[in-house]
Amino acid sequence: MASVSIVDLLSSSADFTLLVRVLQRTGLIPVLNMARNVTFFAPSDEVLKKLPTDFDVPTLLQYLIITDPIVSYNMTEEEAVYFSYLRAPAAPDVPLPLRVQRLQSSHQETADDAGMQLVIGSGAAKVVRHDWVADNGIIQVVDAMVPLPGTLCEAVAGPANKGDMRLFSQLFVKHPMICFLLQYAQDTATLLVPVDSAFDVLNDVELSYLMVNAGHDDRLRFLGSHFLYSSVYRQNDTLGLGTNVPSMSGAIVNIKKSERGIKFNGQVDAIESDVVFQNGVIHTLPSFLTPWSFFEFSPRKYLYGLNATRFTDELLFHKYDHVLDDTNRVQTIFAPVDAEGGDMPVSEKTLEYHFTDGLIDSLDVSMILPSRLSLPSLRGRHQHILVTIDENGEFWVDGKSKVLRAPLLIGNTAIIPIDRALDLPPSLHYAAGSIYEARTTLQIFESLGLFDDDVVKGSTIFFPDDSAWEKLGSAAKFILSSSEVVKELLCSLMLTEPVYSSDFNSANSSDYETAAGTRVSIKTNDSKTSIEFNMGNVETVASLGSIDILFDGGVVHTISSIPIPESINITPRQLLDAEHITSFVELLESASLAKDVIADDSQYIILAPANSVLTVSNITSATVDLAIQLGLHILSRRSTPGGSFLSGLSVYDTLVSGVHVSILSELSDNMYKLRIVKHPLIESIQPIRVLSSGVSTSGAEIYVIDRVLPMSVLNAIADPPWWQAHGVLVGLGASGGILAMVLIGLFWFLIIYRGSKNWRHSQALGGNDKSFVRFRRSFSESGRSIIINANGSDEEDEDDDAIGEDTPFLGRAASGRLGSRVNIEDFGDVDEDAEEVELPSRSNEHSSV
Repeated sequence: MASVSIVDLLSSSADFTLLVRVLQRTGLIPVLNMARNVTFFAPSDEVLKKLPTDFDVPTLLQYLIITDPIVSYNMTEEEAVYFSYLRAPAAPDVPLPLRVQRLQSSHQETADDAGMQLVIGSGAAKVVRHDWVADNGIIQVVDAMVPLPGTLCEAVAGPANKGDMRLFSQLFVKHPMICFLLQYAQDTATLLVPVDSAFDVLNDVELSYLMVNAGHDDRLRFLGSHFLYSSVYRQNDTLGLGTNVPSMSGAIVNIKKSERGIKFNGQVDAIESDVVFQNGVIHTLPSFLTPWSFFEFSPRKYLYGLNATRFTDELLFHKYDHVLDDTNRVQTIFAPVDAEGGDMPVSEKTLEYHFTDGLIDSLDVSMILPSRLSLPSLRGRHQHILVTIDENGEFWVDGKSKVLRAPLLIGNTAIIPIDRALDLPPSLHYAAGSIYEARTTLQIFESLGLFDDDVVKGSTIFFPDDSAWEKLGSAAKFILSSSEVVKELLCSLMLTEPVYSSDFNSANSSDYETAAGTRVSIKTNDSKTSIEFNMGNVETVASLGSIDILFDGGVVHTISSIPIPESINITPRQLLDAEHITSFVELLESASLAKDVIADDSQYIILAPANSVLTVSNITSATVDLAIQLGLHILSRRSTPGGSFLSGLSVYDTLVSGVHVSILSELSDNMYKLRIVKHPLIESIQPIRVLSSGVSTSGAEIYVIDRVLPMSVLNAIADPPWWQAHGVLVGLGASGGILAMVLIGLFWFLIIYRGSKNWRHSQALGGNDKSFVRFRRSFSESGRSIIINANGSDEEDEDDDAIGEDTPFLGRAASGRLGSRVNIEDFGDVDEDAEEVELPSRSNEHSSV
């Protein structure tokens, strides 16, 4: 029986007439006739007719002649790699591989019903008639021509950057030498390609490091660990025991056949295996063959990954390798990233300013951190780094460098990327120039030469803002009038060592030495919004404004109140002099009140009319009842609790007996409603404007006001009681009582008239006509107080140092007008040690009633 060859079978079918003609023209008929046990994947004439005219049909037909017989029902594997008669252009000594995959259809019942699909590289052809057996081989009819596969480099490093191989491809293209070596060797290789999701084990900075030039060596090691010399296919492990193949990096990779395809190193199963190319094969992996520790990431590598290349190069130039490569060192690095045209610090000291010991693993609040930079201007102490947060929630370093992302941790090192290099803090003169709210203090520092580097070297300066000087009022005018006093004050607010907000303690006070040679205790609240100064016996609480304003020699904090040290004594007279209140002081002296009212230790509240006000009001030393007039303006403290006089929380006694004053309300800025009360039913409401104010060291309060308080309330008669308005019957019922009172009043008038007549008689006989006002001075732990009274006696006291319990006080005369002749009213207990002083009250021509 004659044998039937592959060509015979093709010639017997009208579907392959064109194919046979092409085989004849290309000289492939003898090849097929001489072949034994081959497989020919034969395209039908319909397939050939659809090919483009430039298609290399002869070459493709050689590619479809396989050196092994492939029978569908004999395929024990779902896929296998076979070799064709065609030699690969990229590896002339190696036959071109072709991958055959057997697919089972859902309705298949036997192996003969199997459909077959050829998969070569990125192309595919399906077998439409299978297992056509000839004596010298098998014909499998396909529905498409299969293009030749490309090379490994074309697949991985090509411009398309294939799908899930994109990241691996980006690394691969940075090493064109690999492709050159493959081409030069004309040999095959195996690439184990992790898909993109495998790179999730790396954060963006680590991946970025592998992409930049600085990551060259680690990148090449990584690629080499996934590059195997020679082609390795699944079927190479014929016994299922595994095959050990050396990688380009020198490591041994174990390849073992598994149910799912191929397992590498006993752990990683290939996603897709045996993707063939002219000079090799690719297996895609779900993860790296190397562990994360393979890369040995360090602060140096993270800095390069963050694109802080210039900064890192400067550090290496200055021999900071040990800092950048030690992952166990606890530190935080503020890393400026590269910018177009951006300048990098070049000095070693500037570089050290970007480091702080300690791990800052998160940014939640503002903070002040010591850098590694120590400076002579700080007396060898470390300069600090200020991290603040703005209203948009963005963080800034030293107010100029923006934080670009949250801290990155590598070992015990945190790296905080910033958009520009840090500048060292400037001089105090320059740094303080930005404190717009403290212009007054800036001018004082300038005029006194306190900006000198030797003065502020290694110091902390509490800068009073403008509101602090305004709060001092008249005291500020006194202080600023003397360069010695203001310098002493500011030096008491200057500590001889840098104290940052991080050093503030809310639990306990901390003692510091000042530039004035004194000691001060400082304590803050928990939120560090206020600070308490204790200078000996003087305690002051001030709000903290701008804190941690860094300069080359220390730090500045602004405060809203000024603590006055014990060494500076501000008296009431000095406050009045600072406001040029001369007329009121002269009147106090004329009335012999100045010695007590404006004494150094006085604690009175003084409402001092301005000079012009007294001039317009025509109040002079000759004014009738001058002491009473002045007494209305002198207030003493009483037990009623409250704040300052203007707070309106307290009622104050005046020096005029029985007369009290208080602030009812604030009408507008510095304008207040003052209430003067003599009796619950007798009061006067006066608007006053406070022109200026101040508090002495002893606690006396001085208020310069725009008017003289009137004495009309002292002469006023109480308004009728409410019941007088309730009908005629009540009036008639009271008429009898009124008539009786008139008779009684007439009786007393006669008695008084008789007494007055006797008094005039005594005057005619040479009685003393000198009248005077007496004021009682009593002392207690709370301070000095004065009560102004009028003497009703017609004789002088023989001993002015003794006052009896019946000492008269200044009040209303029986006639209803003010005078020095008054009835004696009980004033309560009198201090046995009280001192009585004579003061002229008015001229003799007004001394009688």
